[in-house]
Amino acid sequence: ITVIFIFAVLRTAYGLTSSDLTTLDSAVREVVPGNVALLVRLAFHDCVGGCDGCLNVDNPSNAGLEPLVEDLDAVYVANSLDTLVSRADFWAYAGQFALARAITNTNLACDTADDNCPVPDLNISFQTGRVDCDTAPYTDADVGLPSSHIPYANLTAFYADNFGLTEEESVAIMGAHTLGGAEIDNSGFSGVWVRGGAQLFNNDYYTLLLDDTWRQRDVSDDATDPRWQWNAAGVGMMLNADMCLIKEVELDDDGESSCSYDDCAASDGASIVQNFAASQDDWLEKFASAFTKMQATGDFVLSDVE
Repeated sequence: ITVIFIFAVLRTAYGLTSSDLTTLDSAVREVVPGNVALLVRLAFHDCVGGCDGCLNVDNPSNAGLEPLVEDLDAVYVANSLDTLVSRADFWAYAGQFALARAITNTNLACDTADDNCPVPDLNISFQTGRVDCDTAPYTDADVGLPSSHIPYANLTAFYADNFGLTEEESVAIMGAHTLGGAEIDNSGFSGVWVRGGAQLFNNDYYTLLLDDTWRQRDVSDDATDPRWQWNAAGVGMMLNADMCLIKEVELDDDGESSCSYDDCAASDGASIVQNFAASQDDWLEKFASAFTKMQATGDFVLSDVE
């Protein structure tokens, strides 16, 4: 399966040509190996508070992203990309590129008997016009990233307030967790969300949320700083923020649930999770809409490639 990453295009507000977009592709290709999930994560973290090409690397919620920002800035400077796009635009482009690469990985691994294969292109258009903060690529601003223990009502409110997402889109954008995982040294949590699928982009995240073998456990080795997450043997890992999509988990201040997967009531998002588990096409449609809105957040006007 061949995927063409070059956007077929001629001009934008920045005056980009097809040759310029080839330059962007080449720059991103230097960074993308091993960083697909991180590039998608950075695209999200940058846009909370407005997409501005700036990251607070001292914020624990951004742990693990600093080396990626350094690598992106190295190719941004080396290729004089500031004459083409802002850093915020480049990070947005890199996030879209990473999603396209994940879809390629998924289709290369496809079982032709699987009704969900191949995964279609998301058809997210690249736009320019985002404005960097004055100290790009770094900032000391606290943009209010969500907690790993955020309950469902607060989670959907966060996405509505920050990106203008609907409830369905809020549940859909969480599906980015089908990529990658958590590391003890960064967040204190451990494991991949989808066992055996950390580089793949499909609706397995939702299918696995319906598994009835999830059990909560503390993965911290420090009793004074617990890290409660959900694990299912041979399945994967979920944070409380993931589990709240399907279950009304009742958490204490440390994130420990007073109910088990079997005992917790269904959350208000359960029917949406069930729909996305049953229909990958429905999820992809809502995800693309959510990601597009997210990348348009900020005090700027975006222009399409024409």
